[in-house]
Amino acid sequence: MSHARSALPSRATFDKVAWRILPILFILQLLGIVDRFNVGFAKLQMSADIGLSNTAYGLGAGLFFLGYFVFEVPSNMILAKVGARVWFTRILITWGAATFAMAFIKSEHWFYILRFLVGAAEAGFAPGVQLYFSRWFPNAYRGRVNGLFLMSIPLGGLIGGPLSGFILEHMTGVGGYNGWQWIFLIEGIATVFFAPVLFWFLPDTPAQARWLSEAEKIAIDDAVATNGKGAEAHSIRDLTQSGKLALLSVAYFLLLLGNYGISFWMPQIIKNSGISSTITIGWLSAIPALCTFIAMPLISRASDTGGRKWFLTAGALMSAVGLVVTSANPDNTAIALVGLTMTSVGVLGVVPTFWAYVARSYVGAAATVGFAIINSIGNLAGFIAPYYLGVVADTTGSTANGGFAIALAGGCAALLIVFFFEKTERLNQQPAR
Repeated sequence: MSHARSALPSRATFDKVAWRILPILFILQLLGIVDRFNVGFAKLQMSADIGLSNTAYGLGAGLFFLGYFVFEVPSNMILAKVGARVWFTRILITWGAATFAMAFIKSEHWFYILRFLVGAAEAGFAPGVQLYFSRWFPNAYRGRVNGLFLMSIPLGGLIGGPLSGFILEHMTGVGGYNGWQWIFLIEGIATVFFAPVLFWFLPDTPAQARWLSEAEKIAIDDAVATNGKGAEAHSIRDLTQSGKLALLSVAYFLLLLGNYGISFWMPQIIKNSGISSTITIGWLSAIPALCTFIAMPLISRASDTGGRKWFLTAGALMSAVGLVVTSANPDNTAIALVGLTMTSVGVLGVVPTFWAYVARSYVGAAATVGFAIINSIGNLAGFIAPYYLGVVADTTGSTANGGFAIALAGGCAALLIVFFFEKTERLNQQPAR
């Protein structure tokens, strides 16, 4: 049945949508972040228990992202066919089970295998969320929506650090398991437990949302239809013929090197600066996460008014400077934390802005594949950075020299953005006030 094109939905309509779907996806992402990076705290005990060198730990930590890379595109294509509700539920169950199994590893080889499987199980979630958002929000809202959603990343660090420190300190020996084993047991159970909640409450499209009126559903569909204006690629053929895909992928890879350069090694960096208590290490690791948690929504909302290119440039430069500060002061906890905070805010603070920028380039089949390719290539940084720093730590006794090299990548990302990214001041629609 045809209908006349409706007016742009009010801000209240999109607020209603955000309050209904964001909490579910936020919790899912929060579980993923806690699961992804708490291996850095587990290392503080696990290395001695299973005989794990710095190089072996770095390789295993990074293999998560190799699994992510291999299965990211096919996972996102399946999601586009079966719907987010079913596919996100599958992701939760399989990655929760693989995380639970991490508690029982006995050698570095099983560490490698299960880290790869956890990454393979989680593949498709991040680009799947971007695809999902494209069906609910027009471009003018994407920066702030991404910002709210991705606040789960620093919140994961804010919660995960102190919690992991507490588990390591107080749960070692409980039930015959060490603290690092309890980290994986608790995370795995919590992840699987959340699966039926997501399956029951998350609608695939506005048409399936019982809490929207028919008029609101039509208005949202009409608003989202404008996302295609100015997009370079609508089909996979368009996507492959555009050099912009490679540009975005490389820029994202260089940007994420800074984040993954510190995320898996932050507990060890803080310990090496002279802190021995795992609880103290956990609380100190929460400081960069807290600052990022505050900065992310402010940056995202500001970027929705225009100038996303320059927000991205500033973030890349801030990340590079932070890595230099941390690497130059490995024995000074306070200064090292300042550098770690700068890197965290610089990278994670602009990730929502990056995805809002990407969303203006691809719609249709190109969006399904494009989001996945950019995310999978970018997240290869998660394989390279921790492995590289592990090799450097075993070779030199410190991660400092490796930090300087990764800082150079942040500078290269800034140059790439300045000279090759287009301006994005003109949005398709201005947000309703």
